[in-house]
Amino acid sequence: MMRSHSLRHLTATTTTISSPSWLPKFRSSSGSALASLSFAQNPQENQQQQQKQQTQQKIYCDSSNDDKKSDSNRASSYFPKRGQELELVCESLAYKGKGVCKVADTGFVVLCDRVLPGEKFIGRVTRKKGSYAEMTKLKTLSPHWDSVDAPCEYASYCGGCKTQNLSYEAQLRAKEGQVRDLVVHVGKFSDKDPEFAGIMKPIVPCDIQFHYRNKMEFSFGPKRWFPKESLPKRGDHIENYALGLHAPGFFDKVLNIDKCLLQSEPANLVLAAVQDYWRDPQLGLSPYDVHSHSGFLKHLMLRTGSDVKTGLPELMVNFVTSSYKPELLRPLVEKISSVPEVVSIMNNVNTSVGNTSVGEEEYTLYGKSNITETLRGLTFQISANSFFQTNTHQFP
Repeated sequence: MMRSHSLRHLTATTTTISSPSWLPKFRSSSGSALASLSFAQNPQENQQQQQKQQTQQKIYCDSSNDDKKSDSNRASSYFPKRGQELELVCESLAYKGKGVCKVADTGFVVLCDRVLPGEKFIGRVTRKKGSYAEMTKLKTLSPHWDSVDAPCEYASYCGGCKTQNLSYEAQLRAKEGQVRDLVVHVGKFSDKDPEFAGIMKPIVPCDIQFHYRNKMEFSFGPKRWFPKESLPKRGDHIENYALGLHAPGFFDKVLNIDKCLLQSEPANLVLAAVQDYWRDPQLGLSPYDVHSHSGFLKHLMLRTGSDVKTGLPELMVNFVTSSYKPELLRPLVEKISSVPEVVSIMNNVNTSVGNTSVGEEEYTLYGKSNITETLRGLTFQISANSFFQTNTHQFP
């Protein structure tokens, strides 16, 4: 589970205006400077000199790129077909937790979801890009390094915690490697310079790995999504309505969630209470359909803070709806307000067809309109639409 843990910022303090020794330097070609000078003095002689330099430069570039061309030609000459099955070994993790793999003897890069470093597997190519391909995993041949049992029952197919079966220490190493690659390859800092170690600080681990998020957002959907291995059998009675998280890569498919290990326990109590009650036909509640743009309930947002005086948790519940109909929400408000930690129930009204949780209008249905949280000695009042650090535990 690649979580949003704190990273120490890359900072460099300089006392002079001149560039530090580890910054990339731009060099100018002395040959080009001499050529421009010669052009000003003797145009005919300079034209011959320029032709000579262009010929020499072409020969030099051709010879220096021979090795690069031989390596790139092998990769470019190989391109797997869509639907082709390959046996690969994951080498590292890329952004968003996708496994980076290379086809043997070609160097061709393939990205695969839900594979981890050291894992040997069989996958099927699903998409071809310009210089790489994407695939889905079919079967694991040998497990990955640092394997652990994922504690969440949804971890295998939920889009929130793709690497929960990887040990926390290995997750930190993978994330630190990603940051280092960005600093070196995108930021153009040299990791060979002795000063680099003092700039690139290690990741600061969090002492808790679950229940650390103070905000979670769940979506309502008219049709419940199931992974292939959990598809219901014909004749099984399945409730179509869903409240949970979006399936990976889909804006219109909702995986029903009864409990999330990322949010606080009081937030899970509220989620369970809503799950048990909102489908009652007598309430007349309907989930919003992103295709037909019909329905009432769009999102359920849960925020956890703490009382400044007592330090006890306090919870905000925010219903995002397509219209303002407080009478429809009144039974749910009465149900969840019985949870002791709930101090605020809000209703954001979003009449647009977009799938956002921020409403054009906001109403207080129960309690106060904000909760409090302390961060680095400062007390913040957090409203339903506030942008705030989701892991305040990491910033005591």
